[in-house]
Amino acid sequence: MSARGAASHAAPNTGATAPISATSPSVGTRPLQAFWQEYAFSLGGIDFLQVDVALAAMVFGEWARFERGLAEGLACMTRATTEGLLPAQALIDEAAVAFRYERDLISGTDISAWLERTGLSTESWMASITRGVLRQQWGDEIEALLDRYGPSPRQLAAAALAEGVCSGLFDEFERSFVGQAAIAFESDQSRFQSRAQMSASHADAAARLARQHAHWLEGRPTGDTLARLRVILEIQGLARAATATVVDETSLRQVIDANRLEWVVIDADTLSFADEGAAREAVLCLTEDRLSMADVAGLSRHPMIRTHGFLGDVPAEYRHRVLAAEPGEVIGPLLVDGRFQVTIVTGRTGPTLADGHVAARARTVLVEHLARRAARDHVRRRPQNHSNDT
Repeated sequence: MSARGAASHAAPNTGATAPISATSPSVGTRPLQAFWQEYAFSLGGIDFLQVDVALAAMVFGEWARFERGLAEGLACMTRATTEGLLPAQALIDEAAVAFRYERDLISGTDISAWLERTGLSTESWMASITRGVLRQQWGDEIEALLDRYGPSPRQLAAAALAEGVCSGLFDEFERSFVGQAAIAFESDQSRFQSRAQMSASHADAAARLARQHAHWLEGRPTGDTLARLRVILEIQGLARAATATVVDETSLRQVIDANRLEWVVIDADTLSFADEGAAREAVLCLTEDRLSMADVAGLSRHPMIRTHGFLGDVPAEYRHRVLAAEPGEVIGPLLVDGRFQVTIVTGRTGPTLADGHVAARARTVLVEHLARRAARDHVRRRPQNHSNDT
């Protein structure tokens, strides 16, 4: 397939940042190990550190998504610096402006206060922004870039704090752990408050997790890491048992009924392009040449993504088009997260409990509601750098 040129967009001037060297993502940033020693929250008389939040993300299976995204960004950055392909400063500035407005960091004072609060330097923040721009630009080549430019554990650790803070994933990890811990505390306060009792089991699982994530935990006291992992595993077990008693078929159906429109199930095949011209060429192949989506995927060397998702997950400005589309109709190009998508809707059904995807979403909503309420009632937060008991 031939690719047409993408439309150019003038990038706004940030007025706050100068061109930076993308080769030093950790300049001026607290070391990850120092961040991990900071206070996170208190529950049931126990203070938890940021390292507990990170370990909980590893226990809950959330850490892999963060590590993968960080590795992709670093691989892209290495290619860009090695081959002299850093993006235009205007693109970086445009992404930085979007980042600031999404977080209500409007003035220079706002961004300076945020950098001071998070412990990031301007250089480390802008390096994270640059990695995000490159990941969008080279999304079609990620696997090859990881094979060729995959980062070392040292590089991962050096850029981890900036990536975790700027992506919002560290905040997500904390909310997840706070919720699970609050549910566990509410279900069995006496057991929760006995750290020795909580850490008496799960030795094998803790050791396995420590080995799996050894490149992140190097330099930490092994005994302390294993003890914390055992506590978190016990918290996970208590929370699972507690939620199992409140998530029943009746409550699940009530949640589904309350979200019936947003949870309309959309089956679709999608191709994603970095270039708008290539996406339009794909549309022509599908509509005029009557090629199949699989054929176009093969010709364009872009993977076809088959999804079984929800109308509510479609960007708001495109939902009416997806809802009105007849099966087999081509939609696009649609600009989503900086890439141009071409989609064929293959099916559309109302949400039912029989659909495992719908049931899982309903269960997640119920558990999140339970977690928010339990956290509101029991979790206490104090200023960072507070001495703690864990």
